[in-house]
Amino acid sequence: MNSVLDELTAISRAILAPERGLPDLIPQAQALRDIFEELAHFRIDHGRDIGAGETRLDCGLAISPTLAAMCLREPFRTLAFIRGLAEAIGDALRPERAVRVLYAGCGPYALLAVPLMTVFPREQVTFTLLDIHQECLDSALALIDILGLAGHVAGGVCADATRYEIPADGKPDVIVSETMAVCLRNEPQVSIARHLLAQAPEARMVPRSVSVEACLLNGDREHVLVPPDHLGEIPAPERDRIHLGKLFALDAAAIRSWRDMDGDRLPAGRVRIPDPVEGRYRPYLLTRIVVYGNHRLHDYDCSLTVPQPLRGKPQLTGGVALQFHYKLGPRPQLEYEVQG
Repeated sequence: MNSVLDELTAISRAILAPERGLPDLIPQAQALRDIFEELAHFRIDHGRDIGAGETRLDCGLAISPTLAAMCLREPFRTLAFIRGLAEAIGDALRPERAVRVLYAGCGPYALLAVPLMTVFPREQVTFTLLDIHQECLDSALALIDILGLAGHVAGGVCADATRYEIPADGKPDVIVSETMAVCLRNEPQVSIARHLLAQAPEARMVPRSVSVEACLLNGDREHVLVPPDHLGEIPAPERDRIHLGKLFALDAAAIRSWRDMDGDRLPAGRVRIPDPVEGRYRPYLLTRIVVYGNHRLHDYDCSLTVPQPLRGKPQLTGGVALQFHYKLGPRPQLEYEVQG
């Protein structure tokens, strides 16, 4: 097993090399996937419904163990979050004790934590792994044990992260949770971040910010169509968009501003459609993710950042306004009203 751990350590160090861009690290992301899918007790069963085992919470959908495992197959997402978490840990390092990381929604691989266990000694950082599905937690802990990294684990907890009470003597320095879908829809990222950061307000949050913006988008100009006989570099698309404004942000400042709010909704932005508006445009929502520091996920980097047509696909006339709010509950999402 030492050879596998050595390989994982080399992969992790390559991922964290600052001079390399995400596209340069696709081989490392693939190698990471191979190691995890080979060693972990959890196996993706391609004959099984990928949604089997999901849990609908009061605050959103906890995706199935299979879908959680499949997040590993989005390389830019994996790489950016590992890099961002590493930087957050580095910023939190202190001489008197190890940095405490609370990983809410660790999935069956503890994907973001395990590579960093090979880079940071356990005297510098420990992880508490939290997942609502016992199958995920058991798989993650077994994988860590197989790799000989169990000394980095302060604890493993099977619980709903939106209800988990952080021990008074174990406040985390870093909270990482990647429990979101595109446009912060359906999954409980907002409620998890809000609940945990209220208990540990000084903790660094990964991702640091997730925001949703509105734009008008010409779908015919989003991508470049390349003929089969094309040679050389693929040109960048010359997109045709009109940005309308930010609608909603999930970050520490926003969470503080919601502290005394009750009810089933959070405030969001208002945008106005320009007048006149040309027929080639349709309203879309864009998800912006700042993982930590300069580590970001851009349009089409992964499933979380694919532009989404405004729900209902309304034909909007110029001059109308859209007033948004964020609806909480079992199916959280941004909702809007059309105003004159």
